[in-house]
Amino acid sequence: MKRFLLCLPLAVLVITGCSKKKVDDVPEPPRPVRIAPVTRADIDSQLIYGAELQPSVEVKLFSTVMDRILSLPFQEGDYIEKGEVVALIRREAMDRGLDQLGAQLLALDAQIANLESELARAKDLFTKGVATQQALDQVQTSYDATVAQRKALVAGRGQLAATAANAVVKAPISGVFANRMFEEGDIASPQAPLGRILVIDTLKVTLKLIESHVAKVHMGQEVTIDLDAYPGRTFSGHVTRILPYLDPETRTNAVEVSIKNPKDESGQYLLKPGMYGRAKLITERRENVIVAPGEALLLDTRITGEAGQELRKAVVVKPDNTADIRVVKLGARDGNQWEILEGLAEGESLVVRGHHGIKQGQNVVIDTQEDRL
Repeated sequence: MKRFLLCLPLAVLVITGCSKKKVDDVPEPPRPVRIAPVTRADIDSQLIYGAELQPSVEVKLFSTVMDRILSLPFQEGDYIEKGEVVALIRREAMDRGLDQLGAQLLALDAQIANLESELARAKDLFTKGVATQQALDQVQTSYDATVAQRKALVAGRGQLAATAANAVVKAPISGVFANRMFEEGDIASPQAPLGRILVIDTLKVTLKLIESHVAKVHMGQEVTIDLDAYPGRTFSGHVTRILPYLDPETRTNAVEVSIKNPKDESGQYLLKPGMYGRAKLITERRENVIVAPGEALLLDTRITGEAGQELRKAVVVKPDNTADIRVVKLGARDGNQWEILEGLAEGESLVVRGHHGIKQGQNVVIDTQEDRL
């Protein structure tokens, strides 16, 4: 009995080992995958940046007169011609001040005329020896002081007149009125804008190029804009300004792109400031190169850790329907297409779906059913 109990664990181990060996020997079922052929194509190397449309010119309208707004005839979206009156500010107090200064000037003119007569008489009497030098000097001093007072009054009246003229706010440029901040009856403030005038027949986009892209962009370079508001439609622009310095904080270079704003059949501008999309700058055209779709190229930290983002993992189906895992080197990118510099050959069958977790040499089966992967 004791000998039987001693042999029992050994028998269990033998049976367990045999069972494990049988499980390991069971081959994995073929992995269903979808493939696409490796092809050649022309590819444009692009820089892609987020793009927000902005008016080409934006002017804020201020009133330098702090008083009640009598008229503000334009609503948001209205078109304003240069020189049109945008707002009228109350100016009665300034007009009364101008009238008072005008009356003071008339009084001073009469006083100056009288002093001129006195000065002429004093000079005549001094010449005849009747008046003293002191008497002549007193008249001369009074005359000079009154003339100086008049000059100061004229200057003050001119300044007040200029301020009063600012009660009429005119458009400095032609454009669309936006961001109306006040209503008629409000008190205008020199610190708060009445609104803005936007020039939108031409729009602009400001791109913040990273340092490694600066040398690839030049004045006049064509830029295509894809907007979320118009899927499938592309708008064209050109680089019109490149700042001659980098932002010291972000290490980016600001580049302005100008875009003509087309109109629809009703005459309305299609593009609106604030629309968002993507700006694409073609930096190089590569002809007849091997290309692969982005969904076939897998990130793998084991191969990208040393070479950065230039390497990807791809899976090729060999003629015997087994998986061959490759490391491929990438070149230019055009949308979803990547140039393949190394690792793939034209005509090879590239797995584009079902390749996650696949092993080297694993059997695969080509699946054409969309809903099965």
